[in-house]
Formats: sequence, C-alpha cells, structure tokens
Amino acid sequence: MRRFLAAVLVSAVAAAPAAAQTAVAPAATAAPAINPHALGISLSRISRRLAAESDARNEGASPLKLEFHVDVYGNAPQLRFFTGQDLVYGGVPGSAPTHRDMLTHVTPQAFRSPRVDFLSLLAGAAMFGAKKAQDWNYDRQYEAYRKLVEAGQNVPAPKPRQ
Repeated sequence: MRRFLAAVLVSAVAAAPAAAQTAVAPAATAAPAINPHALGISLSRISRRLAAESDARNEGASPLKLEFHVDVYGNAPQLRFFTGQDLVYGGVPGSAPTHRDMLTHVTPQAFRSPRVDFLSLLAGAAMFGAKKAQDWNYDRQYEAYRKLVEAGQNVPAPKPRQ
C-alpha cells in the first residue's frame, strides 16, 4: 500500500512540470510554483523507508514467503460509559444491598432454578395409571371372552382398545 502511494506521489511530482509546460497560462495571473521541500516531502526519505520495510518483510523465516502484512486505518469505536444503568432512579452507590440482592448472593445457582411443576407431574401420573387400568380391564374381558368362545357359547366380543 505504501509502495503504491509512493509511486502515485512520485508520478504526480514528475508529471506536474510536464503538465505545467503544456498548459498555457496567462501572463497576468502567474501562479506561484509549488515547492515540495516547503511541504515536507522528501523523495529520498520515502525511498529509504520503502527499502527498509521491504528488507524487513523479506527477512521472514518462511522459505515460501507466505507472509502478508496489511496496514488498516480506521476510526476507533466510541467509548460509551454507564450504558445499561439507570443513573437517575437506580440503586445508590455504596448503600446496603437489598433483600433480593442478599438472597441472590447467598443462594447457590442450583437452588435458584425454576421450581418443579408438581401438578403436571401428578396429572401425568394419573393419566398413565388410567391407561394401565384400561389395558388391564380389556385384557381381563378378552380372556373371559376367549374362554366362553372356547366353551362353545355365543357371546359378543369386547370393545377393542382405543
């Protein structure tokens, strides 16, 4: 990136006199010539710096020279202090903790988890028990029907399971 900028700068400085020669300027309004030394531009310093950086980058330990260096310029993010805090109606700094703060502090995390829903557990157990009772009743009626049919009696079959 710096090499590119240096090349653009060198070409601009070299092209400036050529462009000035081709342009026809009126004699009454002659613009003062730009002095690059007054601007602090030194081509020798730029070339010395580029040579030093290329030598430093070529001294890498990798024989394949797979090292890449990228210079990134950007704006730093804004620092925002005191975000997410209620500075007007929040807790007073340095004051005693509230009852909820103390309970949270002294209660282990395992005991702060949500409570067990015993009603759902009881309803599930009742439904499971009712299904088992229906299955048991059907099996009992089916055995009685099978025995009567084997004995030669004509009886209606029990209702099938649902």
